[in-house]
Amino acid sequence: MIETRGEGLPWPFLAILVFWLGLLFFTFGLLAPVNTTVICTLLVCALSVAGAVFLIVDMSHPYLGFIHVSDGPLRDALQRIGR
Repeated sequence: MIETRGEGLPWPFLAILVFWLGLLFFTFGLLAPVNTTVICTLLVCALSVAGAVFLIVDMSHPYLGFIHVSDGPLRDALQRIGR
C-alpha cells in the first residue's frame, strides 16, 4: 500500500516513448507501399503497441484503474497482524 502513494510511471518517459513510437510508425507508413496488407499490418501493430502502453500505465497503480488488484486480502492480513 505504501507503493501506491508513489507517482508510478514518469510522465517524461511516457511522452518520449509515445513520441518515439509515433515517429516509428509514421516512417514505416511513409516508406511502405500503399496496399491493404500494409495498412492492416500497421493498424494491428499500432493497436497492440497502444494496448501494451495502456497496460503498463494502468498497472503502474495496481490498486486503481481499469484492471486492479483487490486490496481485501492485504487489509485482512494487516488486521490479523494488528491483534
